[in-house]
Amino acid sequence: MSDVYWDDLAPRLEGLVERIAHIEKYLADLGEAVGHPFLPFSTGLPPEVAELARAGKTLEAVTLYRKLANVSFEQAKLAVQKATTGGG
Repeated sequence: MSDVYWDDLAPRLEGLVERIAHIEKYLADLGEAVGHPFLPFSTGLPPEVAELARAGKTLEAVTLYRKLANVSFEQAKLAVQKATTGGG
């Protein structure tokens, strides 16, 4: 097994980050065009969802996230829980 060095991995990881950003932009543009917003994973909760969650309005936050992200109730619930409690 050969050694792995950060200097060898860094350029590859940077390339992957750039590629993922490109794909997320494409999905966001596509989602906007068809009326189903795409929320990149890296953005966390939309501000209006986070505000509801911080105010203790969890059900409203889940419902709004579900609508914005076009995901199931369980997926929205998990996303809000992870963002507000740091876990599942």
